[in-house]
Amino acid sequence: MTGTSSVPSRDLGRQQREWRYARHMQPPNFRVLLHNDTVNRSDYVVRVLVKVVDGLTEDTASGIMQEAHTTGVALVTSCFQELAELYCQRLRGCGLRSSLEPVRPNFSGAGASS
Repeated sequence: MTGTSSVPSRDLGRQQREWRYARHMQPPNFRVLLHNDTVNRSDYVVRVLVKVVDGLTEDTASGIMQEAHTTGVALVTSCFQELAELYCQRLRGCGLRSSLEPVRPNFSGAGASS
């Protein structure tokens, strides 16, 4: 076969749309973590969290800041890798310590054997 594809181009477009739809149906796959530091004031951390993370309220941000302060680390949000990387980069750009952690799938549900 010279110059022909085994899959018609219209099917490629449909497959790409199905892949995008399936991807949006998947659960978040990365966690954004905030680490405690001794440099930034708590009110600054709360303001940065609210500014950087979409949909985060001041009350929720305050709870995240307090958890990071008392335990050393706190979960900011879980989301897809690209968005998690963006949040982490922006938090770091504002002087906060943050990191990413992949979400591990839970295989202990129905059908799991021991």
